[in-house]
Amino acid sequence: MMKKLQVILIGLCLLFANVSCTPQESEPEKDIIIGFSQSGIESSWRKRHTESILSALKSDGYQVMYRNGMMQQSQQIQDIRAFIAYKVDMIVFTPISHTGWDAVLKEAKQANIPVILVDRDITIDDTSLFTSHIGPNFKAEGNRAGIYASSCFTSEEKSEVNILEVSGNADSYGSILRHSGFDETIRNRSNITLTIKETLYGNYTRTMGEELMRNYIKEKNIKEIDIIYSHNDEMTLGILDALDAVDIKPGKDIKIITIDGQNDVIKELKKGRVNCVVECNPDAGPYLISAIERYFKYQEDGSNKEIPREIYMTETVFSDKGDLDAIPPRNY
Repeated sequence: MMKKLQVILIGLCLLFANVSCTPQESEPEKDIIIGFSQSGIESSWRKRHTESILSALKSDGYQVMYRNGMMQQSQQIQDIRAFIAYKVDMIVFTPISHTGWDAVLKEAKQANIPVILVDRDITIDDTSLFTSHIGPNFKAEGNRAGIYASSCFTSEEKSEVNILEVSGNADSYGSILRHSGFDETIRNRSNITLTIKETLYGNYTRTMGEELMRNYIKEKNIKEIDIIYSHNDEMTLGILDALDAVDIKPGKDIKIITIDGQNDVIKELKKGRVNCVVECNPDAGPYLISAIERYFKYQEDGSNKEIPREIYMTETVFSDKGDLDAIPPRNY
């Protein structure tokens, strides 16, 4: 492992303009440099996810090179190559897309740099190119949303239920699994037919969520929709903005199911404008620190042990069927 003197830190700040080179204060600096590439800053959830990871690494004394991909895979690949060139000790990144990482991860492997994925997973032919994935179980989140959707109506109220799905983007591993988990679950309802009438893609942003919903209201019959299933809270907030402009009461005329658990949406749940919030836990920092510490411990003691390939984070569901006063304070 490479030791890093203060003068090199200063040089790095000049070389990599948007790399975070903040000196560590909480713990004596470890001789380990972590390169962290975040996918973007598209939501309060993402900002909290970034904060959790950077704060945990800093508190534990790791030196960090941080880059933000700004929702572009090409930028993330460039950032990862910068980490490889600098010879960091480990690369941690949140992939914006689930494909297209083979070449750059082969370069990391050839440089003997381990890679940990956080939040989203990837699809890759050679799974030895990364060490572990730490994040939510996206399919289980979809299952939980589907369970709520399946319980919204009795067979006496409706024999057919129409669902509008608002996904993040087509290439996101999280979007793919949230869709499949949801679809798998609603198909199991025997006495009511639940159908996803259409899937829209809002890129996980509030602006796109509102734009998609306004266009849908103009072009389609929104009153035929019984449930809106949104893959994240930012898009949900945009959807609520669009519904407020028409004669439809969200939470009553249309059931709203969302994923994340941001404070703003929990407030909407308590107002009755959202019906179900499936939590997606952004606090990956402690999970990541545990994995990093175990990885380097196993390397040092020669035990040849491996950290788990999949590390799932604990999550829950908040809905109008539960005690809303018992929901803990949200920090994002």
